[in-house]
Amino acid sequence: MKSFFLTILFFYVTANVYAAIRIYQLIPANAWVRIVVMGIFLLGFASLLIFFRFGEAMPVGTAGFFYRFGTSWMIAFLYVFMLILFVDLFRIINWVAPIADKETVRGIFYHNALTAVTGLGITALILLYGNWQYHNKKRSHITIKTEKIDKPMRIVGISDLHLGYTISKKELSRWVEMINAENPDMVIIGGDLVDNQLRPVWMHSLDRELLKIKAPLGVYACTGNHEYISGIKNSADFYTRSGITLLRDSVLQTNGLTIIGREDHSRKNRKTLPELIKNSDNRTFSILLNHQPYYLDEAVREGIDFQFSGHTHRGQVFPASLITDKIFELSQGYIQKKNTHFYVSSGLGIWGGKFRIGTRSEYLVLDLEN
Repeated sequence: MKSFFLTILFFYVTANVYAAIRIYQLIPANAWVRIVVMGIFLLGFASLLIFFRFGEAMPVGTAGFFYRFGTSWMIAFLYVFMLILFVDLFRIINWVAPIADKETVRGIFYHNALTAVTGLGITALILLYGNWQYHNKKRSHITIKTEKIDKPMRIVGISDLHLGYTISKKELSRWVEMINAENPDMVIIGGDLVDNQLRPVWMHSLDRELLKIKAPLGVYACTGNHEYISGIKNSADFYTRSGITLLRDSVLQTNGLTIIGREDHSRKNRKTLPELIKNSDNRTFSILLNHQPYYLDEAVREGIDFQFSGHTHRGQVFPASLITDKIFELSQGYIQKKNTHFYVSSGLGIWGGKFRIGTRSEYLVLDLEN
């Protein structure tokens, strides 16, 4: 795992250096302009490194600034980098098989204020669209007919809220109101309720907001990988104080349902699904909470009725969504395999910068009918 992150860091640093050189060549040859632009570039690149190295020792507000700025920079940089690659690809093609006069092309892409402003404008429009997409939550709805329940039931499914430095108390309050407006009988959470650190969660008393969720039959959750990043003991305490039943490789039978919560896929010692459900009543409707949606056929073999997962964010932004679509059999949405129904949520919240480009933040409304 360490070598993986070092590899990612190497490519991220290399890409930033390459982009910085190209931007320096593009912007007008004015000392103050170059100082300001390169200063912003350096701050964006360094912010996440500063956060992960010194964040826990900083005041919450300062750490939050570096986290939000650094993660937003990653998204902005992705599209700046793609624009630069597109330009350089055109220049290479034009050098091999001239399409336009080479000196004219050089004049467009070297020390040209108009080109720099155009590139900045395109990036800004993409980010504004992405921020709007993030705040415009999608309501996904499915209905499952089953003879295993005595009366209709409405369940709201949410995942990947990533409460921490990015999500404010005011924003969480809006989410709770949105959930309550559905009049759910039960709420299920597919992991990653919290993000990287719990300090801002406790400071802003986010547990009190979650206590306002109105679900007569309870709120149930499984762990995600970020519960372990934040520290599983403190994360579990936060769930308890928030009125949420955290199922860690455990099974609960309640109100004619069997709810199974698996430990996160990253836990090597987690129980197998057959071990978990060996004493379960298969006459009840079973709901499996499994954060990372690997090995869907396992749930089919064990006769699970419905599996709810998250984790993928569906890549969060394009073109990362193409990668998650390749990695996971189902990276977002609904599928039925034999008698087992699956829903993989792209997440109600976000990791880092508040941008959804080519994807949507969502919550699920599941209606069970007999």
